[in-house]
Amino acid sequence: MIEKDFDIAFIADLALREKQIQQNYRPVIAVHKWFARRPGTLFRGLLLSEFSNKPLRETFYKSNNFPGLHVADPFMGGGTPILEANRIGCDVTGFDINPMAWWIVKQEIEHLNLRDYEKAAVFLRTTLEKEIGHLYRTRCVFCGSDDAYVKYFLWVKVKKCRE
Repeated sequence: MIEKDFDIAFIADLALREKQIQQNYRPVIAVHKWFARRPGTLFRGLLLSEFSNKPLRETFYKSNNFPGLHVADPFMGGGTPILEANRIGCDVTGFDINPMAWWIVKQEIEHLNLRDYEKAAVFLRTTLEKEIGHLYRTRCVFCGSDDAYVKYFLWVKVKKCRE
């Protein structure tokens, strides 16, 4: 039961850390920057407190599955509650007046066909290699070959000294 099992101190600590690193790393949620992104840890904690019979600290980092439980968010925006409910195995339904918000969340939770993805990635890489691949090659400082792949570019502004 959420009133009894929601561990405020535990979730507050996790949510604070999540918000601090949010600019750097949020795998699925980083697909699209939403206006007022809520911490996923908060919603995961709320859902687990409500649906699990075990203490939150015990279930938070474990695999969970709640088939048959349905979570709906009629004003989903960036979809954090929907994404977290989906991650713990709930069935989900989300709505939003903004069709772009709906489409982005749909893409974030929809099953990815890895074969189609790999095919598209190979096509993209091949196409880009033909068009701009020559810009990512340089002379190797060890063997002198002009066909060394560039891993990183560092762009530097250069200005002539007036003196």
